[in-house]
Amino acid sequence: MLIYRSGPAGYLLALTAAFPISLVAVSASAEETSYPQITGELSVEIENDWTYQSDDPTAEINDLYPTVVLGTNVAFTEAFSLNFEATLEPVEDATSDRAFEDLGGYLNIITANYDGETVSAYAGKFTPNFGIAWDIAPGIFGTNLNEDYELAEMVGFGGGFHFEAAGVHTISASTFFQDTSFLSNSVGTKRGPLELSDGGAGNTEDFSSFAVAFDGEFQHVAGFRYHLGFSSLGAGEGGNDRQLGYAIGVEYAFNIGENLTISPMAEYVYFDNYGGMGNDTAKYFTGGLALNHENWVASTTYQLRDTEVSGVTTDDYVVDFTVGYVFDMGLGVAAAWRGAEEDNVDSEGLGLLLSYAIEF
Repeated sequence: MLIYRSGPAGYLLALTAAFPISLVAVSASAEETSYPQITGELSVEIENDWTYQSDDPTAEINDLYPTVVLGTNVAFTEAFSLNFEATLEPVEDATSDRAFEDLGGYLNIITANYDGETVSAYAGKFTPNFGIAWDIAPGIFGTNLNEDYELAEMVGFGGGFHFEAAGVHTISASTFFQDTSFLSNSVGTKRGPLELSDGGAGNTEDFSSFAVAFDGEFQHVAGFRYHLGFSSLGAGEGGNDRQLGYAIGVEYAFNIGENLTISPMAEYVYFDNYGGMGNDTAKYFTGGLALNHENWVASTTYQLRDTEVSGVTTDDYVVDFTVGYVFDMGLGVAAAWRGAEEDNVDSEGLGLLLSYAIEF
């Protein structure tokens, strides 16, 4: 099964292995799960990004790198668990041709969770619920711009309330600040640690930032889901106002015939006091479409980012076309073309991706 993913390195297409390895203890008589139990997924991706044309000749580089993500759930009961996610990837931007360089490993999720039928709660280091395009936009380059507003590696707590009303819906809320502990650094190539003096919206070391969201789906529109999000990030050092974010996103997956699935998605996000600076603004729009036919997937995504910072307006965009195939043994391959304008620099590039995931 093909799964679209995103993350700090812009990786995007992962694959669930056809032969998961189970570590779950099962009662031979009643076939009931016993506790504690450990489950998880190891995702391995090898990606090659080649910018073959750019208005800036120094940007015409080739970047070959891995992204390895290990997610682990330790369940003590059906409701209580600990969750961890560790990532290995380049922690610095490429400035010239490179291969398997600048790699750093870090823990981006560490939470204690309670998951009940109606109420859920969690505390630790996590990604607050705001926006969906950075997570679901299809294609190798489908998250190049919208990953800007992923609220990754925040420390705090939150929860959700689940209810039914012509479908299943969840109201969630969390309060947090950017991680400035030793866990904001990485093993191997160092990326930090993040300091309070580095500034930035949400870098406050107190619970002055929060996010609320409304997510759901309707029982009479199978495959459709929506997201409404609001975030308010406290001004860090050097900032003068709170950054306010507003997000609205939808996705819809429906079948045409037995073997063809069409999945359009769209999201609009607006920021006031962008970066914690009064009068600065940013607008993001993402529109994507994926087609799945048996082992094949084809997708296209358009991302737009309009910012006004210190009175200077910048309009950026990225267009992605991706085609992928998953072999029956679980190996995924994909290729993509990318056209972009960023900071008034036009560029074109190609991407190749190998992916494999093992559930345990």
